[in-house]
Amino acid sequence: MKLKEKAKLFVGGMVAAALLVGTGFGVRMMTEPAQNDMAYAAPAARIVSLPDFSGIASMLNPAVVTIESMSTFKHPQVNPFGGNEDFFEYFFGPDFRRQMPQQKQKQVSWGSGVIVSADGYIITNNHVVKNADKVQVTLQNDDKKYVAMVVGTDPEIDIALLKIDHKNLPIAHLGDSDALQIGEWVTAIGNPLGYSHSVTAGIVSGKGRRLSTGMESFIQTDAAINFGNSGGPLVNMSGEVVGINSAISAQGQNIGFAVPINMVKDVYEQLKENGKVERGALGVTVSKLSETDKRYFKTDHGALIQTIQKGMGADKAGLKPYDIITAVNGNPVKDNDELVHEIASHRPGDKIKVTITREGKTKMLTVTLSSRDDLSGNNPEKPDKDKHENKSVSGKLGFNIMPLSDQIRYQLRIGPDTTGVLVVDVNQMSEAYDKFVREGSVIVEVNRKPVTDYDAFLKMVQNFKKGDVVMLKLYSRGTFRIVTLNVQ
Repeated sequence: MKLKEKAKLFVGGMVAAALLVGTGFGVRMMTEPAQNDMAYAAPAARIVSLPDFSGIASMLNPAVVTIESMSTFKHPQVNPFGGNEDFFEYFFGPDFRRQMPQQKQKQVSWGSGVIVSADGYIITNNHVVKNADKVQVTLQNDDKKYVAMVVGTDPEIDIALLKIDHKNLPIAHLGDSDALQIGEWVTAIGNPLGYSHSVTAGIVSGKGRRLSTGMESFIQTDAAINFGNSGGPLVNMSGEVVGINSAISAQGQNIGFAVPINMVKDVYEQLKENGKVERGALGVTVSKLSETDKRYFKTDHGALIQTIQKGMGADKAGLKPYDIITAVNGNPVKDNDELVHEIASHRPGDKIKVTITREGKTKMLTVTLSSRDDLSGNNPEKPDKDKHENKSVSGKLGFNIMPLSDQIRYQLRIGPDTTGVLVVDVNQMSEAYDKFVREGSVIVEVNRKPVTDYDAFLKMVQNFKKGDVVMLKLYSRGTFRIVTLNVQ
């Protein structure tokens, strides 16, 4: 075939291909308006609605700060003699390691914060500044480090309020987290892994998420949140702060959590004025109603009272286990979570009307609220070591004990039918520690005999001799387990 003919075939093939491609575009774009030979650009119109976050970044970044938190902790000093410590224990006794001097070591961690007032008030997470000896704040485009005072903290929702000595600062405006919709675009701003003022975007993946028991009610988002983002703002498309970034899921990807800003606004003034948050409490433990519970108690909502703490508001008002709390001040209570948040919105000393269902009958009781501090994990009852320390117990078993008070029972969710003694001060060099006996466990049996109280346990220990093997039944976090120990 001549070169001229091949060229004709090639050109003809290209024309045919062009016609086919043109036909394809013609079929796809039949419903699209004419674009004057720019039909191929039409699909771009479909993504014009994607948000542009540059305006939000420029608006919020000046109000986002880097927080440097410095703390000191102690740990056993390294054996200065080197070698096998068993050799030195042979001469100096088994307490050799415990008697080694403690060495202080400084630790520095970083987080983020957001300025909420021009005179220097900054919101961050409690865990960012917890146990800090010194806190410093760095502003955007300013290398100077400002010493920050921790004005107040609220561990229950992981919020802290700081103050720096500065004026005319740029501030972030606070929005309404209750108005957030699942699927709504949000932006996270902070200093992850030291990368200052990083901006990530995503959507609201969920609301009302709980990571543990307590006051938490997180916003879930897939906007990237990493270490260092803690305390920074979660921002809506109006440039308003709707959450304070707080946590990530280590088990998954793109699962981050933020404290709703409305919860922060509720405690802001208390933190500013008092340095802490006072919340009311009934003095009860409650559970969510299962479908079986609802059928049994003939109700479709409410919270089931499991236990009552003696001397607290609920006890004084006459509330009892098996009561179903269905409303507070006339407002229906959907479940236990809703009850906790409703009660916590009141102050200690407030009087509230509690509607209950008891044995099929509806009653209304007036309760004077106690303080949540008296029964939450924020201020647990601490062992009185001078009063309860017993060298016979610690020397033989490697830990100390104390009685089960009503306060401790409430904190550890131990029912009145469980008797025993509380384990405290576990020696980290002991066999008990090696076998995972930990502070907070309750010894309910010794050698298959029930422990009725503190004095009964002491009498049992008096009969132990060095070399004996003792069997303990322990209760911890809702489960029982058996441990055998050699008596020292």
